[in-house]
Amino acid sequence: MNHLLSVSSDAKTIKGQKKGYLTGILYLAPADESVSSGGFNTCPKASAGCKASCLFTAGRSAIFPMINQARIRKTVELKNDREGFLRQLASDISALVRKAERDNLIPCVRINGTSDLPFLAHAMAELFPNVQFYDYTKLPHPWTRVRKNYSLTFSHAENNLTDCLAALDHGINVAVVFGTKKNEPLPKTWHGYPVVSGDESDLRFLDKRGKVIGLYAKGNAKQDATGFVERNGLFTFAAAK
Repeated sequence: MNHLLSVSSDAKTIKGQKKGYLTGILYLAPADESVSSGGFNTCPKASAGCKASCLFTAGRSAIFPMINQARIRKTVELKNDREGFLRQLASDISALVRKAERDNLIPCVRINGTSDLPFLAHAMAELFPNVQFYDYTKLPHPWTRVRKNYSLTFSHAENNLTDCLAALDHGINVAVVFGTKKNEPLPKTWHGYPVVSGDESDLRFLDKRGKVIGLYAKGNAKQDATGFVERNGLFTFAAAK
């Protein structure tokens, strides 16, 4: 089985290196993208807007088809040989830890880069108790799945506002994609909770609690009309100076 973990392979994780962290991310085929190839649905709570706006269609993967082909292959491998997959993933994380030590960086791992499989994250977080793991999730009640070394950020969609507010009430931050243009500031608040930028790095476990993690729309999300991208919700902007 080939290597599964991508290490500092995108702009946001490279920004994390400047903060002293070496990030490894597992990218599987999201939602039902792998089903026709023998895989399975990796995002059971993905909404229509989430699927249409998924980063599966953005960045380098939109230019090089082999990237998404590899993600589909990994997902099929997980379904057909879970034991071998977990063994290879653990080997990749061990290699990440060694590289971080050599480079004087702190290792961290995002298991669900384009999936939402808590069993996979929990297995690795238990195996590596001294490594920080983190994920985004759309599965309800995320506060029940947090561990000492596993941080979760809940993801807003067009159909889960109640779950978003429940997460915030339980101390779980919520990521919201706003329709704000990149040269414009993000909203100041969302449903009364302060908004902070999530585009400065991917290190969500460093965020203070009780925050809305504001993200700018990317890829197909720029044309979203489902409500996945927040354009008309209850949010406020800072007063003009």
